[in-house]
Amino acid sequence: MRPATRIAAPPPPDAILEALPVAVAVIDALGRIVAANPAMQARAAAAGGGFAERFPDYHAVLAGDFTTPRELDVVRATAGGAVRERLAVRPSGAHAIVTVLDDLPGADPQTTRLASLGFMVAGVCHEVSNPLAAIHSMVQILQSKRGASPEIFERGLASISSNIGRVLGITRTLTDFSRANDDPMRTLALSQVVEEAASLLKHRTGPSAIAVDVAVADDALVRARPGELEQVVFNILLNAAQAMDGRGRVAVAGERRGPRVALAIRDEGPGIAAEHLGRIFEPFFTTKNGTGAGLGLAISSEIVHELGGDLRAENDPAGGACFRIELPAAAP
Repeated sequence: MRPATRIAAPPPPDAILEALPVAVAVIDALGRIVAANPAMQARAAAAGGGFAERFPDYHAVLAGDFTTPRELDVVRATAGGAVRERLAVRPSGAHAIVTVLDDLPGADPQTTRLASLGFMVAGVCHEVSNPLAAIHSMVQILQSKRGASPEIFERGLASISSNIGRVLGITRTLTDFSRANDDPMRTLALSQVVEEAASLLKHRTGPSAIAVDVAVADDALVRARPGELEQVVFNILLNAAQAMDGRGRVAVAGERRGPRVALAIRDEGPGIAAEHLGRIFEPFFTTKNGTGAGLGLAISSEIVHELGGDLRAENDPAGGACFRIELPAAAP
């Protein structure tokens, strides 16, 4: 009997972190470094210790707060002189993800998008490792069962196919997001952005009982690349449609408030559980019982942050969930 061929175990999750070209560190609530890729390690001022000891310039700017998502400028002293960088932090479960943009004045859209991608690395490591481990185990099981029935092999192959499909779906989504949009920034009417996103929702869901009521002021203008804000609004509308099980109304209201533009998207669903509110924008966090990848709202949050805005979620006192977007207003 020919011995079974050994299948190599999947690569460790840290390999994904180390492959990122931007500096990324994963920190726990006490400021201890869980992981840091080579690009981040190269910036360390000391060989040991926690985040404060190894990265004192970054720690001073963050003031020890790793729970508030934000982006800050920092001037770091190096052997070649002072370097101005953009430091960004996002919470991710029990940890925080910190990324650094090199040479802030010259940071191009691709570098900025890769930095945003770094925030998803903790979830990527977990989400990709699970299906890879399942595939690895199933292959070993099938190899060990000599003379197994066709039914066993069918179930095993179905499991492998399902897990491969999940990995491919994750990688496709992240690959699409990592590619910076080469289109130039231009002034967009937020009302048109919402109408296009609502049209996409109707095309995606087909004939349904979802109604989208749009009331966006004509002077609500923003600067963005075509398609990016439509993706953000569409992701929120799709999330609302799923929360309402395909039946209900979504109210979208937008207006200009001085130097900012505000957009509120309210649904008639059950709202967001209190324990989920703090995690709703985490990569791969989903409450859809395995039917969603949990990337839509995370990517939407990163796009809004890249545009200099803010995206937050809350429960409406009248019922349902409300997503609020604030962006810098554009001149007419």
